[in-house]
Amino acid sequence: MTLSFDTSLLTSYFNSKVRASAGTSNTPAPTTATSPTGTTRAPTAPWEKGGTPDDTLVKNILAGKSFIRESAVTLDLAGASADYKKLYTLYTGLNSLRAVAAKAQSIMTGANADSITNKTELNSLRRRFDSGLTEVSGYVKDAEYEHLDLIQGAITDKLKSTVGVPRTNTTYLAKDIHSGTATSEVEALKGAVVFDIAVKKTGTATPINVHIDLSEMGGDTRSMSNVVTYINGKLKEAGLSTKFAVQRTPGTDKTVETNGKTVKVGTNPDTFSLKIQGDSTEALSFTAASTGDSVFVVQKTGDTDKTTKYNKETKKFETVTPKQTTGLVKFNTDGDTVSAPGDTFWTAGRSVQNDLEGSIKTVHQSVSGPDGSVYVLADVDGTVDGQTIKGTQDVALIKYDSAGHVVYTRTLGAADTATGYALSVGSDGKVAIAGSVTGTLSTVTTKTSTYTVGDKTFSTTSTTEDTGTSGTNKTVADSFVTVFDAAGQEMWTKRFGSNEDDTALAVSFGADGSVQVAGKTRGVMQGGVGSAGGFDAYVRSFDPTGKVTATVQYGTSGTDQANAVAVDGNTLYVAGVEDSNIVLRAYDITNPAKPTLSGTRTLGGIGGGQIGAIDVYNGKVYVGGSTGNDSILGGGSGSTAFHGHSDGFAATVSTDFNSTAGDKVVYYGGAGEEKNVRVQFTDGKVYFAGQTEGEIAGTTKIGEADAYIARMDVDSGTLEWSQRYSGKDGEVDPQSIAVTSGGASVLDKLGLPKGSIEYKDSTLLTSATSARAGDSFYLRDSSGSQKKILIEANETLDTLAKKIQRAAGFKLKVSVAKVAGKPESQLIIEPQNKSSQMEIVKGPAGKDALEGLGLTEGLVRSEPDKPSASASASASKKAAADTEKLFGLKFNADVNLNSEESIAAAIKTLDDALKNVRSAYRYLRYGEDTTSSDDSKKKATSSGSTAYWNAQASNYSAALSRLTGGA
Repeated sequence: MTLSFDTSLLTSYFNSKVRASAGTSNTPAPTTATSPTGTTRAPTAPWEKGGTPDDTLVKNILAGKSFIRESAVTLDLAGASADYKKLYTLYTGLNSLRAVAAKAQSIMTGANADSITNKTELNSLRRRFDSGLTEVSGYVKDAEYEHLDLIQGAITDKLKSTVGVPRTNTTYLAKDIHSGTATSEVEALKGAVVFDIAVKKTGTATPINVHIDLSEMGGDTRSMSNVVTYINGKLKEAGLSTKFAVQRTPGTDKTVETNGKTVKVGTNPDTFSLKIQGDSTEALSFTAASTGDSVFVVQKTGDTDKTTKYNKETKKFETVTPKQTTGLVKFNTDGDTVSAPGDTFWTAGRSVQNDLEGSIKTVHQSVSGPDGSVYVLADVDGTVDGQTIKGTQDVALIKYDSAGHVVYTRTLGAADTATGYALSVGSDGKVAIAGSVTGTLSTVTTKTSTYTVGDKTFSTTSTTEDTGTSGTNKTVADSFVTVFDAAGQEMWTKRFGSNEDDTALAVSFGADGSVQVAGKTRGVMQGGVGSAGGFDAYVRSFDPTGKVTATVQYGTSGTDQANAVAVDGNTLYVAGVEDSNIVLRAYDITNPAKPTLSGTRTLGGIGGGQIGAIDVYNGKVYVGGSTGNDSILGGGSGSTAFHGHSDGFAATVSTDFNSTAGDKVVYYGGAGEEKNVRVQFTDGKVYFAGQTEGEIAGTTKIGEADAYIARMDVDSGTLEWSQRYSGKDGEVDPQSIAVTSGGASVLDKLGLPKGSIEYKDSTLLTSATSARAGDSFYLRDSSGSQKKILIEANETLDTLAKKIQRAAGFKLKVSVAKVAGKPESQLIIEPQNKSSQMEIVKGPAGKDALEGLGLTEGLVRSEPDKPSASASASASKKAAADTEKLFGLKFNADVNLNSEESIAAAIKTLDDALKNVRSAYRYLRYGEDTTSSDDSKKKATSSGSTAYWNAQASNYSAALSRLTGGA
């Protein structure tokens, strides 16, 4: 017999029992006997109520409501511990931050991301998110709990820096030059292969020269193995320890696409390169006869056309912007190179093809060094060469040797945003960079004084901070200039400007080491004179030590800027755009403190183009860039033909600006638009590099948007050499160009560098990381007292380790260890013994050292999960803190919403922090028996366990089945 009745009665009864035991939005949740609050009930947590929808959270935040509003939190249990209210307040703040980040993510990855409406909303979200980070971080620091405590970082028994500092590395690995076997003939080793290796041993004044000429091998096959054997024999004869070796890279899988699937059809050949196994006591330098000029080009490749794709997750059509690849290529102007394994879109003359790091956003300028190396000035929005940047965008100076290997990387260390526009390399190897910076960029000068007492000598170090002369408005861009010595160590940095926007666009060295910086300013600089225009041009002079010697400011009623500077003897030449005209200026700097205008020359309208370079050679001034003007210098007989729309141009006039007989101007381009042309001068020749979608005489169109390089003699107007090439998806866009006269040689074919091989880079933290002198962090002990750790100009990992140990009262063990598998060292911080602990706390906003050093906030102690006094507990609550449990949020407040990657990182750290707040809640509710994220211990011990009610549910289900006959 089947009994029919309303089964919802039993279901309702069961659900009411679950709510009574487990707690819902209507009924407080039960606790356990181990709850530190000593109560039998806990207020319902926000996440158990279903929570406030993200759209509502975002709407509230954009309306101006605070992220932290403790007064707005209500508990559904009278008399509950105030700890619950604080946890719920923190949770709501973190959840609001996550909602804002998720909204920004949906805008940035969705359709019409570039619309004005979406950009405006995204900017509002970013501003509110930054404000919210400050609110939440402050609350974490200030809130005091009775039964637990929270720190913003992690709790660990060992803290390691993730940024490595270079160690000596005597291995140099050249690029692959051969595929097949180590015993087969190598194409790159054919013909005349002659070069010299100069080896200077430690303690000796004269280097040993080893002459390499493969013709001495006679009839032996020029295979990788045989050539290495020959070279090593020559090195051994000279009594040297350095050796060459063959580096083999196993071939990768050879695949094809079949019906949408990747199918392996074989194995690609092994590839081979030369490897130098050096000795730290032997310094190597390579030389070879020149075969032509070398031309380095930094370029972007890949499709730029946006596409619309259907997103299955959002069920919407979304606009997808392709990501291009930034690369470094090198050309030999005599074309004497061969294609190497792995080369793609190879063209005659190219010897280097390197993909650069994805964090490199834009490259504004590159310059060749005296030894054939190339310096690249890049804007980066993430970690570059292992260095973590502190802000949203920083400037990186990267030096590559002539074979394309990274020699060193230096980040500026800006706290917010910096852009590098100008780069110059002096004849002595010093490097100057200049650009704009927003946010903190202070510098510290460290001076050491010695004094003698009796027969003992003592030294004292004083540190002076220079905050720059940036005016009163710190939210607008200022100009900056930084000078590095020949080894890449920072000598000095100056930040300067007016109360309005300022940007340095050019920099150049004088013969005496002085530095000239030029650019544009919207305000009045100290020492300058304002004009009626929006932007004025300026030139600021510094002596070799970084002291300002003079400032010149000039302009018209229009927009003016100084784009390029060059020093020739006691004359400073400036090329700029003044009210849309190309204008050259000459200043007599015989007295560096009083530059005197000695001449001006207007060449004609810029025609919508830009100025890219200036040079002084053989009594003439050369200036070049891009233009839409077909009659620069009047378009007289000294001109080549203008090709239409926009061309690259180079013009030359006499240095006194008076004689016009030698005026010349050349144009390069086609019938299409050749905009943003990169220009480089060398010995009266001009190199052009750019992108074209049209026809250029003497070249053949290849892809949709090809790259071109061309060399012309400005005086004669002769085209001496050109190269047009394509790349991935048929699009290549040169970003910068660097030329070395006579820089190409047979070494390019072998993958070996011209000049010295550097086995060791600087170990200074200010060189190896983005930390700047004057940055800091704190050590906080269990009493709440803090000690500041200041990064000084001469700081190394070793000195920092000793400094931390002393400041911690030797409660911490700090060591420097080698990073496994890398030629780097890292800092390791551990508790000195089982009872010692110390909290690592970030430094002041804009001057925090932790991120640059690759360290995180957190508490270091032997037993991370052990209940103990909080490292941040105040003295007044220390006694009660002995039974408190400490939780680390693992919340990184140094996140932002500036890119898809940074938004993903922000959401990840917020998810981690929310998870740890829930863990703290479970501790309050259930006590020490629950710390895991899956509530496994709570389920095993709680009288209201889910397992129990799942079993009861099964019993009710079985009873219903019997009563209803299984219906």
